[in-house]
Amino acid sequence: MEVKIYSCSKCVGRNVEFIKYGKTSSGKQRYQCTNCKKTSVLKFTYNAYKQNTNEKIIQFTKEGLGIRSTARVLKISATTLLSRIIKIAKAIPRPVLSFGKIYEMDEIRFFVKKKKRTFWLAYAIDKETRKVAGFYIGRRTNRTLKAVIKTLLNSKPLKIFTDKLRNYQYLIPEKFHSTRRFSTNRIERKNLTIRTHLKRFSRKTICFSRSLVIISAILKIYFWW
Repeated sequence: MEVKIYSCSKCVGRNVEFIKYGKTSSGKQRYQCTNCKKTSVLKFTYNAYKQNTNEKIIQFTKEGLGIRSTARVLKISATTLLSRIIKIAKAIPRPVLSFGKIYEMDEIRFFVKKKKRTFWLAYAIDKETRKVAGFYIGRRTNRTLKAVIKTLLNSKPLKIFTDKLRNYQYLIPEKFHSTRRFSTNRIERKNLTIRTHLKRFSRKTICFSRSLVIISAILKIYFWW
C-alpha cells in the first residue's frame, strides 16, 4: 500500500499520511487522510486547486501585486483569482476593539473605472498599534464618515484625532474629538504606505479599480489578515 506524506487542508494535521483511495470520475488518483478520513486529490492539473494557492494570493495581495500580475505569477485566470479574493475576504472577521483607545481618522480619494467616478476610503487606526480599526468606502459624505465613527464610538474611545474637515465637528462628540496640530501624523504616514503598496490608490498612475466589491475585499485582506 502506497503511503504519501502531505499537509491535509481539511483537518489540523500536518505531515499527515495519505493512502490511495480509488480514482475520480476523470481518472485522477484520490487519496484518503489517515487523520480525518477525508478524501482529496493531491495533484491537480489546474493550479487554482493546489493547496497553497490561497496563501499565495494573500501574500501577493498584501505585497501590492495587481490582479493581472498575481494571475500571471500563479498561472490561473483573472476571473478565478477575483472569485478567490472575494471568498477569502468574506472569511476575515472584523477586529474586536478594546475600550479606552485613542484613534486617528482620515480619508483617501480614489476612482473606480473612470476619474469622474471618485470615491473615498474613510478609515481609522489605533494610535498606539497603528492597526486599522475600521474602514468604509463611499462618497465624501456624512454617511461614509459616520460608518467608521460609529464603530469607534461603540468602543468608548479616549480621543479621536482628525483633520479640520468640518463634517467631523457634527459627527464626533466634542469630548472625544480633537484636531490638535501633528495629531494625525501616523495616519498620514499610513496614507503614504497605502498609496505606495496599492497602486490603485496612487495619485498619478494608470492603475485603477473596476469594482467596489473587489477593492473592499482587497482592503480587508491588506488591513486585517
